[in-house]
Amino acid sequence: MTAPQHPVRFAPWVGARYTEGIHGLRVLLVCESHYGNKEHERPTVTPEIIKALALRQVHPQATRKLRKHAHFAKIRTAVTKAKTGVASLDRQAFWESVAYYNYLQEFVSANRQAPQDGAWERSSSAFSQVVRVLAPQLIVCFSIRNGKRITSLSTGIPLAVVNHPSSRFAYSTVKPAIAKQIEEALLRGQHESGFVNNPVYDAWRNATVSAIPTPGTHLPEPHASELHQSRKAAMAALDELQSLSLRYD
Repeated sequence: MTAPQHPVRFAPWVGARYTEGIHGLRVLLVCESHYGNKEHERPTVTPEIIKALALRQVHPQATRKLRKHAHFAKIRTAVTKAKTGVASLDRQAFWESVAYYNYLQEFVSANRQAPQDGAWERSSSAFSQVVRVLAPQLIVCFSIRNGKRITSLSTGIPLAVVNHPSSRFAYSTVKPAIAKQIEEALLRGQHESGFVNNPVYDAWRNATVSAIPTPGTHLPEPHASELHQSRKAAMAALDELQSLSLRYD
């Protein structure tokens, strides 16, 4: 029996120079999940968070920026400094050169809580689609517990599996693991053809460009209620469209 297909619900962040890459490679960064109530799920949550937390941008109607988050700074340092002799990239240049995706395609209710039963399995087909569309030459998985799943779905692409930035994260072990796979990917890249654009890639790039930085809780009324309703509507519309598409495929 064919496993049920669950499409990508949360568009990945795809930087403007992703196809040019970093270290000369198309790099896909994979973490675990978004946290929050299900009613806050929306298709552009990932690029919204990258803009707010990684790039330190602010929602135009927010009363303040979100606080700094070490998660994204650790990722940037680990990847840019894995290979010696390479100039460091500032945060804007780095994030515009990579793709970033959270594996789970449903919110986890709270930090440190386990996902709902079946959540990992329901997200596997979506990750496979991300790999097909983005055609990364290197995948860096920032999750030991998800490493086996990513390995089985990465279709032989060079893959570094390292600790999540919030759990036993040490550059002394993370950087060598990434560096080893960079070298492997560079060797393979000499024999690969170039990136082939496609409509889904364009849609994800558009989602990245159009996403507005998430304001967190720093949005006054009535803007907060309006944003909440627009998010729910966008998620419901995408879920319905994907449900119809799967039904008639």
